[in-house]
Amino acid sequence: MSSNNRTRRNKQRNYDKIQHHHLLLRMETKNCPLENEKAEAAQMIHDIVGDIHMKLLAQPHVYYVSIPHYNEGLTAIAPIETSHIAFHFWKKPERRIMANKESNCLLEFDIYTCGALNTSQVTHVLHHLTKYEPTHIDATILNRKWSLTLEKHMKWDLSESTWNDYLHKLNSNTIRG
Repeated sequence: MSSNNRTRRNKQRNYDKIQHHHLLLRMETKNCPLENEKAEAAQMIHDIVGDIHMKLLAQPHVYYVSIPHYNEGLTAIAPIETSHIAFHFWKKPERRIMANKESNCLLEFDIYTCGALNTSQVTHVLHHLTKYEPTHIDATILNRKWSLTLEKHMKWDLSESTWNDYLHKLNSNTIRG
């Protein structure tokens, strides 16, 4: 095989690794992080990045937004080698947008990577959010390589099963699938 063919094949393999996956997570919880929990949120980002086998480019930036009042909550962003992680907790979301009556807090969370995200990695993210006592989730993985292609959608509500049962089911499906 000529070196030109080998070079083209190696470039194609590297190109195939690039997936442009985007995890969009909408989670309702019973508990919301407090203003004095910024360091814990930064550590959570460090832990998530390690667990999903990605690398931070810089330290996470975590803030507590108090004005405007309707937007109150913890917000964070961190650059990763393949793009970013960002999230915001709404401490007092509008009740009418909540899916579960036990929900007190709303989290919008996203990870964008030019790499790939799989169910196992999403499960790691969800495990880290357990301490906020989830009541409802909608999680979507989009593949943005060619367009906005839906790769996977996961939905759960406390009225269906316990959070631990749901995570166990995800782990079992990941192991089998």
